[in-house]
Amino acid sequence: MEFIYLIEFSKLDLTLSVLVIEAFHQNQWGRGVTMKKKVLIPVLILSVVGIALVYFLTTGNIGTKYNTVEAKRGSLEKYVEEVGIIRSKNIRQYYSNGSGKVEAVAIELGDKVSKGQILVKFEDNMDLEIQKVEKQIEALEATYKDILQGTDIQSVNNAKIEISRIRSDLDLALKNKERIEELYKNGAVSLVELERAVNNYDQLGSALAVAQNNYSQLTKGVSASSREKYEAEIDILLLTLESLERSQDNSTIVADIDGVVTELKTFEGDMPYPGSLVLEIQDPNDRVVSVDFIVEDALKINEGMKASIDDSTLDIHIDSLKVDKKYPKAFTTVSVLGEKENRQTVEINLPQTEDVLSYGIEVNTRVVIEEAKEAILIPKGSVYQMDSRNYVKVLENGKPAEREITIGLEMDNQVEVRSGLSVGDLVILNYQDN
Repeated sequence: MEFIYLIEFSKLDLTLSVLVIEAFHQNQWGRGVTMKKKVLIPVLILSVVGIALVYFLTTGNIGTKYNTVEAKRGSLEKYVEEVGIIRSKNIRQYYSNGSGKVEAVAIELGDKVSKGQILVKFEDNMDLEIQKVEKQIEALEATYKDILQGTDIQSVNNAKIEISRIRSDLDLALKNKERIEELYKNGAVSLVELERAVNNYDQLGSALAVAQNNYSQLTKGVSASSREKYEAEIDILLLTLESLERSQDNSTIVADIDGVVTELKTFEGDMPYPGSLVLEIQDPNDRVVSVDFIVEDALKINEGMKASIDDSTLDIHIDSLKVDKKYPKAFTTVSVLGEKENRQTVEINLPQTEDVLSYGIEVNTRVVIEEAKEAILIPKGSVYQMDSRNYVKVLENGKPAEREITIGLEMDNQVEVRSGLSVGDLVILNYQDN
């Protein structure tokens, strides 16, 4: 009787046959022979398996599997992104001048207010002082009534007061115009605000000329010396009155725009420190996303470039936005890691339909610096460099082959291939030579 054990490794192109022939005659089969046979068969099987493993590990070939991706045509755009804050372009902040205790707060956080509305009032004792000066002016009018006989003393006095007030307003308008001009140079205010400040100054100049002409007509018949003495005395009282009224104005905070109260840092009975922020108003009709980009990125951004809000955390996605303004002046800040950073502010306009977005929300914002275009795309991880050149491994006839490529845009995990590959080429990922 013959026993044949055949072990075949077809997938390894290895065929190992072990033929064991043992001739036993029935008359030689005995108990002792049977025991030898039972021991011999397992030994032979283990020997064959050992030989096969040695062959497999030394000279065998099991083939190689490659992780590949197909080079495909798609669109790629280059953008820069940063976290921006939603705010208004038109913001008014009011600070304490240390004039005293807060007497009344007429608004609450989130209230809508109108231009000219009194928001906060401080305690003051100016009413009595103002009344005293007004009485002194009345006494002066009585003293000079005879000197100014034939003229309307009340009209003369009113004309002089009007001139004094216009001059005071003109001085303030000049300071405000100069301040707005400086802010406009730095890109902090719009051209509309600058034009408004200039027009206000010009109008007050015209009003002063009219008031002075009116005063000259009223005092035409009065001698020069009498008029000069009267004017000197009335000027002293008017300056005192102006100072008192200005102090009284400082005891109230009045809204100078229509808007919404977005900050309120005082309360009735409070005594805020001089220069501390009391409240803030923002115009809800002119919202923007204000983004402080690293200067290296800001230099690539121009007005009119496409922008978007793409914040998956807050589930806010707004496309078709545009860069409205890039501030001309950069600034230095300190990062959360304590490192100095040079940044530049960019404003992106928000449509009126997005007024549901609250002020102060931080959103991830993108600005497209190179428009999307059709290109051959491959994963960035498949590209490697040698001697400052870019290469990939491609699968040709089942074997890896090296290709030099020219790359273009790189964004996220995608790379644009400008030359060296064709659509459909199989690019090897994470290639390693065995």
